[in-house]
Amino acid sequence: MIEVTKLKNGLTIATDQMRDVESVSLNLLVKVGSRYESQEINGISHFLEHMAFKGTPKRSAYKIAEEFDNIGGDFNAYTGREYTVYTAKTLKAHIHVALDIISDIICNSSYDPEEINKELGVILQEIAASNDTPDDIVFDYFQETAFPNQAIGRSILGTEATISKFNQDSFKEYVAKYYRAPNMVLTLAGNINHQEIVAMAGSYFDKLSPLEAETSSGCNYVGGEIITEKDLEQVQFVLGFKSCSYKDDLFITSQLLANLLGGGMSSRLFQEVREKRGLAYSVCSFNSCYNDNGIFSIYAGTSEENVDELYKVVWDQLNKCVDHVGEEELTRAKNQLKASLLMGRDSTSYRSGDLARNIAIHNRVVPAEELVAKINLVDSAAISNLMKQIISCPTPTMALLGKKTNFTRA
Repeated sequence: MIEVTKLKNGLTIATDQMRDVESVSLNLLVKVGSRYESQEINGISHFLEHMAFKGTPKRSAYKIAEEFDNIGGDFNAYTGREYTVYTAKTLKAHIHVALDIISDIICNSSYDPEEINKELGVILQEIAASNDTPDDIVFDYFQETAFPNQAIGRSILGTEATISKFNQDSFKEYVAKYYRAPNMVLTLAGNINHQEIVAMAGSYFDKLSPLEAETSSGCNYVGGEIITEKDLEQVQFVLGFKSCSYKDDLFITSQLLANLLGGGMSSRLFQEVREKRGLAYSVCSFNSCYNDNGIFSIYAGTSEENVDELYKVVWDQLNKCVDHVGEEELTRAKNQLKASLLMGRDSTSYRSGDLARNIAIHNRVVPAEELVAKINLVDSAAISNLMKQIISCPTPTMALLGKKTNFTRA
């Protein structure tokens, strides 16, 4: 049973009661991410997420970790382009401890200069690791080419130049601007009582500002090509096109198209690129959606001599999707999407996270049955029409990273 309450300060609290489990999973979603950052503060959302665990007046960084370990709990956080999310999972008997710690780090973090300096070193290593991982960094190049000179096109991690400037005041100002109650969603899934959670959260999060936070600026898909030469064993290849928002009526259709084209071992791209031709070990397609835009992408890693053929085969499969989509492969794509949706509901972590995303995106609880019904309504003509619309994009985005800096487009 799902229940939703909004506190007087604007914090939304939603619970999903699962009576037959022992664990409780918690998500605190803050509607801010890298697309809210100016170029001068690129990377602050991610750095701030790291700093949240580095101490408060009540708890040192070690004490935060120790208290979670004492209850056998897991805690983590991650930063995206539009959201920052803090998570915890514990036994139902210890949920008050998890709420106490999470509220403390959100409302009372110290941002001690010494801890900032230490964490700067950690994040610089994270940036270096990303730069040393070809199938990671190529997506940064790809994103920046699709959305040039825009916050949504910049790296979530920031750059050495930007993050090295952050200090205690930087974090406090950013928190004051965006970490406000109406800009947050707190969700819990597990064997819990909604009213008890509301009472606890009302006490723990009463310091949050009731003022509305600023929204992000819009984003504009541009597209283009970036070809970066680097001495690698493989050429990293990403091809993409303007797509839809996750609020768009075509969202479900686009997810089905991604599954059908490159979402599994029986998908068109996997079969044609890997199984029949041996051009790549890994090939996939996916649809990345945002609040007001999206990008449909194909990724593969291949050898220098196979780039030309890979490019032609990918385009051939895209065009064939326009010409014909079989009922059997569409049914398979539907079953994959429904399975990922419904099988995840056995997990408290999935249900808490899904609940947070639904409320943040749609401002309501979206029942699984509603999504299944939408999946079932999509027919082969809708898939073909969407594929035609996507590849009609006048400026596709392509990123190549590797030894080969030119190839034949035919």
